[in-house]
Amino acid sequence: MESGSISAIQPQSVVNLEGLNAFEHTTSFNLFLFSRNSVNLPHFLLHKTNRSQVFNHWSGIFDRHDPNIYFSIIREFITQNRGLLYTPNLKHFQSESANPIAIDDLVLEDLTGTVRPQKGFSPSIDDVCRLLSETPYIFQDQRGCVTYFIEFPLLNLETINDAAQKKGLETMMRYYTFEEILDAQNEEISNQLKACFENSNLRAYAKTFIVDAEPIVIKERYAIISCEPKVDTYMMHSLHYPIYKKHGEHWSFYKAHLGEFPTDEEIKTFKGVIIPGSSCSAYADCWPWYKQLFEIIDKIVNEHKQINLLCICFGAQVTAQALGGKAEKMKRPFIRGGDQLTMEPSFYTLDYIKKSGVESSSSLLIGQSHGDHIVNLPPGAILHGSSANTNVECYTIGNNVLAFQGHPEYNEAWTAGTFYRNGKKEVEDYDRYADEYMVEKFPAPITRKDLTTICYTFLKKDNEEVNYGGI
Repeated sequence: MESGSISAIQPQSVVNLEGLNAFEHTTSFNLFLFSRNSVNLPHFLLHKTNRSQVFNHWSGIFDRHDPNIYFSIIREFITQNRGLLYTPNLKHFQSESANPIAIDDLVLEDLTGTVRPQKGFSPSIDDVCRLLSETPYIFQDQRGCVTYFIEFPLLNLETINDAAQKKGLETMMRYYTFEEILDAQNEEISNQLKACFENSNLRAYAKTFIVDAEPIVIKERYAIISCEPKVDTYMMHSLHYPIYKKHGEHWSFYKAHLGEFPTDEEIKTFKGVIIPGSSCSAYADCWPWYKQLFEIIDKIVNEHKQINLLCICFGAQVTAQALGGKAEKMKRPFIRGGDQLTMEPSFYTLDYIKKSGVESSSSLLIGQSHGDHIVNLPPGAILHGSSANTNVECYTIGNNVLAFQGHPEYNEAWTAGTFYRNGKKEVEDYDRYADEYMVEKFPAPITRKDLTTICYTFLKKDNEEVNYGGI
């Protein structure tokens, strides 16, 4: 390596894994794509949107019109290359591919201007959600910036650059080794990218897990049990993984409505489980899979107290229903917006609330999207919060159940996008529409940072010893 490289100026440090599992409110992102050659050496795929520019990775900041950082990444990634790197397109570009290039078969997407991903999950948007959800390479420290590394098959860049040109795209891509990126004298690499790796812990992370391919040790296991039959995309992943999934964790995703449930052996390995929202009603008697869902809930709550069960909206209702409480349809129109929570003093005496740093003086406003509510809590449940619209907004059971009627994962942009999609609206200026909707529906900003900090602290807390087993 040349003497002018970053590593020569700043010695390579050992990656600090402990700092990667703390909760951080994300405000910006880095996205790196890499491919391995025949001897397992990684090459980083860099791009430029104008051929006169220097090469860079994908990066950006969180925008208030995006539901979370995943959507900021999606918007930037697809906008920069119009979805050219959509996974089904790659069959034309893989270095070993024998398929002739069919330019007309390429799937491209335009997310420029005011068009934003929350309007819907197109195949290419869902594809990026999948890639972000499945990658094990997640780096985030106390700087508020999250970095994802995604492994792609080795691509024939001559082919992909030629295809881009024929499609009228200015984008150009090239592979670089890690040493070439760190070389301070390399004028082909952007200063922004070089500055990114001035973070010694990020540099050590990339060296350890990408360059040296050191295996990631799974220390904790979590699961989401989705009960939404209307969603066949990575939407549920995209709402929760950016908040909760960290380095060294294995997350399983079960579609309860398709009869997918964790086995008894799998349940024993979980540290936390999330049952998120759904369009189903917890009191419905027409779903055959409810019986097994109720059994799983009962088993987690009463037999596996080492598991932290986070219940959101439908999750809160169905957990109450499964354990002897009652949910029913509200006698008022469907709620979509934000509600101020009135929290009981008991809430702030909980150990994980104290640890979260959220004070009793904090005003909590949560995003809402529901037409049912809980009217009777199950035996042993403690009511901690209510609102003007719903008596049961927050409850706990023992030390291992935390339930919210609202959506801690929502921000104003998500509810605006949901209303837009459900209403099948067509507006020319989406950003203006969303801004006006947010002002109308929210008396104050959603306190998403406080709410997600509470949920994160609860989900990750230690109870009894857990055997995480092998992968």
